[in-house]
Amino acid sequence: MSTKTLRKRISLVAVTALGAGLLSVVAVPTASAAPNVAAGTVQSAAITEGVLNIATLSTTTGSAVTTATLDGSSVPTLLSSVGLINVSDIAGGLVAGTTQTATMLSNGKLVVYTGATTNAKGSLVTVEGGTIACAGTGITTAVNATQTACAGYADGGASDLLVSTLSASSGVTSMIVRLYTKASATSAADHVTSATKGDLVGQINVTIAAASTAGVLSTAKSGAYWVAAYNTGAATADATGYTGSTDFGQKLYMSVRIRDAYGSALAAGDLITVSATGGAYVKINPGSASDAGTQASDYSVAAVDAEQVVITNPTAKPMASTITVSVGGTVIATRTAGFSGEVAKVVLSSPVIGKTGGTGSSGNIAVYKLYDAANNPVYVDYTGTDNTATPPQNLNEDTAVRGTVITSVERNRDFSLNTSTGVVTSGRVIFTCGSTAGTGKISFIYTNTSGSIVKSNVLDAKCAGDAVTYTAAYDKKSYAPGEIATLTLTFKDSKGNVANDITDVDTDTTGEITVSTAGMSQAINGPTTDGTDGASLDQGTLVYTYAVGTTEGTFTNRINVPDVNTAGAALLTAATSATLTVAAPSTGAVTNADVLKAIVSLIASINKQIAALQKALLKKK
Repeated sequence: MSTKTLRKRISLVAVTALGAGLLSVVAVPTASAAPNVAAGTVQSAAITEGVLNIATLSTTTGSAVTTATLDGSSVPTLLSSVGLINVSDIAGGLVAGTTQTATMLSNGKLVVYTGATTNAKGSLVTVEGGTIACAGTGITTAVNATQTACAGYADGGASDLLVSTLSASSGVTSMIVRLYTKASATSAADHVTSATKGDLVGQINVTIAAASTAGVLSTAKSGAYWVAAYNTGAATADATGYTGSTDFGQKLYMSVRIRDAYGSALAAGDLITVSATGGAYVKINPGSASDAGTQASDYSVAAVDAEQVVITNPTAKPMASTITVSVGGTVIATRTAGFSGEVAKVVLSSPVIGKTGGTGSSGNIAVYKLYDAANNPVYVDYTGTDNTATPPQNLNEDTAVRGTVITSVERNRDFSLNTSTGVVTSGRVIFTCGSTAGTGKISFIYTNTSGSIVKSNVLDAKCAGDAVTYTAAYDKKSYAPGEIATLTLTFKDSKGNVANDITDVDTDTTGEITVSTAGMSQAINGPTTDGTDGASLDQGTLVYTYAVGTTEGTFTNRINVPDVNTAGAALLTAATSATLTVAAPSTGAVTNADVLKAIVSLIASINKQIAALQKALLKKK
């Protein structure tokens, strides 16, 4: 039910109640109101004053049972209704408050009960669209002349009980039952005839049905949902992060919901069938998580709610399958399942510039990803739920391409993990650099469980020393006011190679990296990696991105990296600078300055022509 519909129904309940002439409404806290149970079930709610509970047990004699036997916790155990189909509340639960709902056959009888009256407080049950009868245990009762209200009154007792039986009037489609309490009541007879009913503490909106659909399959209330693991029980929606797709060698699990129009679970006995297209195998109610089907369809002759289904891909190829679930020949769900195939491609990428003499523990890493023949990501043979997962054991270094700059390559126990599904999305390899800077080679060979071999691309990975020099440059020479500028600092080692990404260039031991903005209207903050743990390079660079402000002019900004100045002291490394211009672009419009400049130029031209004319006249004389 949508929130909008829920609000409308709540409003309808409130308006109807106020129209009935009550003095006030008292909401019954959920914690103090024992909830109802499903229709057809023995009620377990104890007798409570100010709480209207429904006798949910169905009688088999055709007559309502209004005489209760109280157990040790004051639960009336024999009360039963006739033709009661469903019990709920407008929020979808079973709370016994002012928002209860029920569905009953037109020839049925709804039995409700409430706790005793204490300290001269009366209880009044009323009905609209029906008639009422009542009985009491330890109290006196009275019914009004129209048989639409029944009151109970006593001095109080732990087992005092007011039972009301409601019958729908001929031809009605709904009936409203309410419970009021009134502290000023002097007797049941007085309360049942009084114009002031008291405080509304319970209400049931009853739908009158011509025929019962209880126990009859409802496709609207049934379905099949993806769940995280085998035997997770009933589900009302797909588990978060589970969309019916999984990796090669893994299983998919489904929970089947089999309900009637009132959301009640159907009894066992219907035939449930599950079939799969595209080559997938299915099995209903596997005996264990490792149990899987061996055919494209399966059935059960004793279907119950929350049946479990396992779906597998028996091949090594990528697969898409349509899973169809039917109950008693009626389709209740059609879901799409997807499986990746075995590894067909290994892609290495994104290597850092490694540190000479450094290992994987130093941070010398690259990323690998595995794909099947349909280019789906594939990750297999891993365990664990975090970055301590075991990497694929069948991914091994191709030593034939490595060279001498990189001395060893191996898998790393570091993964990027989807925490919602536990699926690994990428892995890392680590490499060890020798003492020589330069470019080395990385390559891996993957062996599938089928025996097929897949070679990765050959990846160039660099090794370099620590930063001892740096330069700075803007991405453009000129910017419009407010435009975004990018300032890139490039660091190099003592041999002139772009520096490694491992050693921080700002360790906060000799001062922060600074970029001066003299004459500009704003300060420039450092990159987000600049902090107590230092500034980490990416391919030997740090990048600053900022708006240049609105002050026009040409500015030379001083960039200072104290840690690198110290490291490059022997090379006399010092602060550097970068120049940019901030200027508004020309719009083509004529300004006052343009007009004045043109006038001055015209006057100068006229003066020059006059002088030339005078000179020519003097020559003629």
